[in-house]
Amino acid sequence: MTARKAQLAGLAAILALSTVGCGAQKDAADPPAAAPTSTKPADPQVVLIDAVPGDDDGAYHFEVKGAEVPTSGVLDAPKKAAEIKAVQTEPDAGFTLTMTTRMIGEQTWVKMAFRPAAIPGLPKIPKNWQLLDESKIKDKDLIGYDGSLDPGFTKLLVQKSTGIKETSPGHFAGTTDLTQSTEAEIVDEKTLKALGDKAKKVPFEAVVDADGNLTSLVAKIPAAGKVKAKTYAVKYDGFGKTATPAAPAAGEQQKATSVIYEMLAG
Repeated sequence: MTARKAQLAGLAAILALSTVGCGAQKDAADPPAAAPTSTKPADPQVVLIDAVPGDDDGAYHFEVKGAEVPTSGVLDAPKKAAEIKAVQTEPDAGFTLTMTTRMIGEQTWVKMAFRPAAIPGLPKIPKNWQLLDESKIKDKDLIGYDGSLDPGFTKLLVQKSTGIKETSPGHFAGTTDLTQSTEAEIVDEKTLKALGDKAKKVPFEAVVDADGNLTSLVAKIPAAGKVKAKTYAVKYDGFGKTATPAAPAAGEQQKATSVIYEMLAG
């Protein structure tokens, strides 16, 4: 639970206690009544931002669909562990590359696979986990878990939104500005340009569970020119129930081969 969630929970407890004995007769010796406590509803935008996974929420599962590169996996910030699976399809080349990255503290392993694997010209990739050597990686951001959270960029989307309303308990709706959240890579520059002003008012819906955790955010991106409409969907679940990623067993890993470094170098 984040500090903000604990603060809200404490406020709820105080409000509940303030109603005890509400109808009792006032004793002459009683102290003056306290000033009324404000019951103004919380700002829906603040509620959503607070519901985004924090750095003390423990392990949880995530799935992001509809982005330029769909991803899924598990994050555990307190234990500095993560596993991220990315699937990238190359229609013109006729194959799909699946890359799974596991980060435990300062160490990183990757596992790659092509589908289909028999296409001429594709490199031969080992099937087991490949342990990366930091000295052989130019982009140091690829090594070790850096504490990143919220792989679906839900906090950014909510921060760049307007008109958020709670449509029913735990359910929210509003519009977000994709031109202000390009780092989320929900659409490419060509699509963003084609959307024009539509990109600034993309409708979305979000759900927060009874424990105050954001469990889903779905944005409906309209069609633009020759670009078809699509849905961007983020799902977070398994809070408190998801196993933390662990280092691969000795027999399941090896030092990364040269082909892995060549692919990571682009």
